[in-house]
Amino acid sequence: MLDLMKARLIKYFRSPLFYIAAIVSLASGIYGGVYCTFFKNETDTVINCRADDMWMLTAIWAGIILVSMCAGREFSDGTIRNKIAVGHTKTVVFLAEVIVAVIMTGIIYLLNIVPTAIGGWYFINGIPMLSAMKWFVNIFLTFEFMSILAVTVTFLLSKRAVSVVAAFALHFVLYIIVGFTDGYYYNIDEPRFGTQTFYIMYEDGTVEETEQEFENRYYIEGLPKALVQIEHAVNPMYGLEDALNFGFVPDKTMVDDYVLKQEQNRIRDLNLDVIKMLAYCLAVSLLGAVLFRKKDLK
Repeated sequence: MLDLMKARLIKYFRSPLFYIAAIVSLASGIYGGVYCTFFKNETDTVINCRADDMWMLTAIWAGIILVSMCAGREFSDGTIRNKIAVGHTKTVVFLAEVIVAVIMTGIIYLLNIVPTAIGGWYFINGIPMLSAMKWFVNIFLTFEFMSILAVTVTFLLSKRAVSVVAAFALHFVLYIIVGFTDGYYYNIDEPRFGTQTFYIMYEDGTVEETEQEFENRYYIEGLPKALVQIEHAVNPMYGLEDALNFGFVPDKTMVDDYVLKQEQNRIRDLNLDVIKMLAYCLAVSLLGAVLFRKKDLK
């Protein structure tokens, strides 16, 4: 397997696609870091992550295309058959590709996350060290899961162009689902009705305070609420979203019980995501190896 991995690493580093993906990841990371700096003076009683997921998603997309294109070339060039013909098993060939993809995706991740973290230093520095480590790990595992998924899709479809489209589409669907449900999930404990306070200043300098009732458009209960919670638990893209929605309260005496409960929920989600994403990465790797071993390459 080491010889296979070495050969694949050399091909990756010789491919212009890797350097294009690296530049895209670095550029999006720099933009994301600059974006974070705009909020450095807005830290209040709750320290929230200000990173925009779009710039991390751009790096993930670059990684998916890189891995799918490079893995797909093994089929278009007939290299897979040659490896098996000289005695390598399908399982070893597949796992070697997964490990190399993980290494290359790790580089893509670092190019993106380092400038983002530099720009958002006030957030990283303001939360507990253990939470910061889990924050980095969750985002890293999201990158790696999509990379492993891209390898699996490519090896099972065995067609370069089709695999790139399928892997990208699968990720896009998972993310779109999150986009539809995250508003409901992150407001799941909010009441159905609330009040907003408005202040009107008149020309004579007097201020009038008025309250207006509004209905929470994200309020759900019963089966819809259960489905949103289930979707949050199983959708791998929530590892990234939970990290970017993380919040920490430095001084617990400055907030009410509701805010403290929200903080506990964010910490809980971050902890569960580490376990969930690790399990997904291992499960897809093993499932891909089993299915590829049964695949007829003729």
